[in-house]
Amino acid sequence: MEYEDDLKKLESNVEKMLNSLDSAQGDKVKLHADIVRLEKDKKELEEQVKRLKDEKKSIHQRVSGLLGSIEKWEKSAAVEIGQPSSSSPLGKEAVEPVQGVLIGN
Repeated sequence: MEYEDDLKKLESNVEKMLNSLDSAQGDKVKLHADIVRLEKDKKELEEQVKRLKDEKKSIHQRVSGLLGSIEKWEKSAAVEIGQPSSSSPLGKEAVEPVQGVLIGN
């Protein structure tokens, strides 16, 4: 029975190892769930970035169109009052200010 103490130590070490394996497997399951959640979050964020870029592009195009319309109006207004079209739209003579409302979508 001289091996009795050695067998008890071995059994204790094996039990500790199995408990550690169970714990590691639990951690693995939790980490896998975290990975799945983070990949879903990443995909949602990428879609949000794409939507925001598209929205930015649309707004840029609309603002550019508005600026183009204003420039066209300024040129036609300058021609109507006899100013050369190459002069500054904010010429020396004050033209009656134009007020309006921008209509959103």
